[in-house]
Amino acid sequence: MRYNVKIFNTTRLVLLVLVTASFMVSCVGDELFRDEFPDSNSKVDTIFPDANFAYASTSEDFRTIRFNNLSSEATAFAWDFGGGNTSTDQDPTFTFEDGEGTYPVTLTATDGNGESGSVTIDVIVVEGPFQPIILEAGFEDDTLPDGGGDGRDSWRNSDLGGVIQITGSPVTFGDQGGKLPLPAGDRAGYQEITVDPDTNYDLSFWYTMLSGSSDPRLIVSVLGVTENGGTFTTLEEVADGTIGSITVTDDSEPDVYVQAKLSFNSGGNNTVAIFFTNGDVEARLDDFTIDIGAAGAVPPSVGFTASQSEVDFLEYTFANSSTGATSYEWDFGDGNTSTEESPTHVYASAAEYTVTLVATNESNLSNSLAQNINILAPVTADFTFQVDPDDYRTYTFTDASEGAEMLLWEFGDGFQFTGMDPSHTYTEDGIYTVTLTATSITGNTHVATEDLVVSDGFVVQVLNGTFDEFTVNTGDNADAWDMTPNSTVVDNDGNTVPSPYDPLWDNGALDSWLETEYGDDSEQAGSTSDGNNGTRGGKLDERGRRLYQVVPVQVGETYTFSIDARTTAAGITSEVFILNTEIADETGINANLGADADVDAYFAIPNIFDTDGDAYATHTFQFTASTNEIVIYVRNIDVVDGSAEAFFDNVEITN
Repeated sequence: MRYNVKIFNTTRLVLLVLVTASFMVSCVGDELFRDEFPDSNSKVDTIFPDANFAYASTSEDFRTIRFNNLSSEATAFAWDFGGGNTSTDQDPTFTFEDGEGTYPVTLTATDGNGESGSVTIDVIVVEGPFQPIILEAGFEDDTLPDGGGDGRDSWRNSDLGGVIQITGSPVTFGDQGGKLPLPAGDRAGYQEITVDPDTNYDLSFWYTMLSGSSDPRLIVSVLGVTENGGTFTTLEEVADGTIGSITVTDDSEPDVYVQAKLSFNSGGNNTVAIFFTNGDVEARLDDFTIDIGAAGAVPPSVGFTASQSEVDFLEYTFANSSTGATSYEWDFGDGNTSTEESPTHVYASAAEYTVTLVATNESNLSNSLAQNINILAPVTADFTFQVDPDDYRTYTFTDASEGAEMLLWEFGDGFQFTGMDPSHTYTEDGIYTVTLTATSITGNTHVATEDLVVSDGFVVQVLNGTFDEFTVNTGDNADAWDMTPNSTVVDNDGNTVPSPYDPLWDNGALDSWLETEYGDDSEQAGSTSDGNNGTRGGKLDERGRRLYQVVPVQVGETYTFSIDARTTAAGITSEVFILNTEIADETGINANLGADADVDAYFAIPNIFDTDGDAYATHTFQFTASTNEIVIYVRNIDVVDGSAEAFFDNVEITN
């Protein structure tokens, strides 16, 4: 059932007693709300200690409170429970002999340099089960108890996946929701909460996901932190430490949120973690709640994944990830069944099947999960090419695909060919993208591309000037414009591969200077969906961020530089520098602009702000290269995040 009204949970308001530390806010993207700033080189941590803690009463005596230290950047701790009672334990236990009441407790956390931070929290001691609290449960800004937070600060665990994104549309409650983009499992949400041991809880949340995926899955799990020795750091630990899990698959209406509920027993844990990640689908979440569940046995959690054999595409292995179950019933969707825990099944023919697993526990309580598998024969497109030694415009292509029944070649100049190993002659010099589409016997397709430089002489190449080349992890489109590129990118098949930009340049000195000058922890441009003509583009929204790319040219040649640009506010000016060297700071260009010895050309882009926010204009100028390698360097030191930002697209250099 779907709802479009919110039932207000008074227990969360009354029991909002937990204060969390403020985390450093990082700019991570979302094409609907925030733009992507991928990870760059790590920096020295200079954050002062933040004191913070959670607490819960023990099952033996509600007056005895177990404190869970959540401080960061600290090595020593001083607790003051009032009445002269203190402790220096990291996670102390203290009994409030006067019983029910509100007691201010102060924690001071100190680091190795003697720097300290402190926090005072009113600890509510009351007889009865402890009501857990989920922070930033609706992914809204400024909802932490101290008034801060960017909606996902409480959901970070970099060991398990990248930070989730924030979306502004669609949402079900408030202004924001959490988003998990592709590729599958690349990002994860993780938050530890305090619970009572041996207590039943109902964890509820709202979700939606895009339709059309072959694997529409969103997995929300509860992990036993106490019983597993602390915070989880690997996915293997997550699998082993799961005490409850739910897999949801409804992708029927991407704009409508659906509510789901996971019931679990906390077992021997006084701290558990909520963990979520996605399958091969873009998913969104909103409005987590947790309530004390009914007494008695809880149903088992059911989950599984399907893996296609690399030898026989009709053979699938089903990995059972259910918890709390003692028996299993599988229905493979073709009339065959199994009671094995993790069976292997060979289908008779390729088709789409619904696989259902029913898991039952010793109390005869059951849960079920149904997932679709669309059996397609695998195919991989690949090719090599050679240029004719007697005609530089003629190329011979050799197919290296696997599992292909049909091949479609597109040569980038409007001509196509179907079949094996074609030759093609171009009529004009230029840069052409050759595309090979390979199709398997079941209609599965795979695409391989290669850029050809057809020229009798030198041709200037700007890398990813359209900001569109990466379609799975769209944030990687900023890597071609990063002065300290990442070592890897995600290709359009979802594989993590070595970055093509990492070997070409790395200006760590300028990166450090910009951080010192502007106080930002990254010099990277953002990758945004707000490019020209509905495509992706680059974005500058903080004063220290730059577009940066080293480009080979020919000394003495005159070139035309072109860039599409717009801003979202009047009075902010974007600047383009064509540098003849990799500068270590901006001191020289700030003093002399275009007259500096390191600058071959300088162009101040006229501010083309339009109230509709989409007013791109194309700007061109000429420069003569004084060296065989130039640096495209674009900045806007007037930008303000969220209100006055600069966008760019279609960067080109032509003869």
